[in-house]
Amino acid sequence: MSYQLSKEELREKKIMREEFKKIPRNDIYIILDSLKCAHNIGTILRLADSLLVKKVFICGNTIHMPNRKIKSSSRGAEKWVPYEYVEDAKEVVSKLKQKGVQIVAVEVTNDSIDYRNFNPKSPVCLILGREYDGVSKELLNLSDVCIHLPLLGMANSLNVSTAASVALYDVYSKLDRLKIKNKSVK
Repeated sequence: MSYQLSKEELREKKIMREEFKKIPRNDIYIILDSLKCAHNIGTILRLADSLLVKKVFICGNTIHMPNRKIKSSSRGAEKWVPYEYVEDAKEVVSKLKQKGVQIVAVEVTNDSIDYRNFNPKSPVCLILGREYDGVSKELLNLSDVCIHLPLLGMANSLNVSTAASVALYDVYSKLDRLKIKNKSVK
């Protein structure tokens, strides 16, 4: 019979904090493009911690640390996730592209593909924009590909942290399967 683990049982399974800092992070980056809601930013930092994202770039006029609401929503993840505020997201994209990072905007566009049909290449960076006006046109133009989550109902958008959860776990799963496949070939 299955039962829910208590917080104490979960903590016992965790490694020590100093060991945690040495764990290799996944080759996934996130750019937050002018997000306005501190709750969403904190939630995405928490998500980045859960997937060991390499780094989160908080860009544009996004609310950034130090911020009490972000800290509250991230539930301590801001201590563990490498993040940096950079005003110009185009600068970040340029540097990541020079390192061979695939740039992926999570946005509904005329040529975006369903996230389920997307095959990421490692390393990868997901750009997330705010719900009201999405990823900026400049960043869309710099992206290698745009992916979207299907919107079958009447709503034209999803909450950015919800979209981030779906897209990031999908990318992580696909990259993990690719890593396993590549190990078995060797």
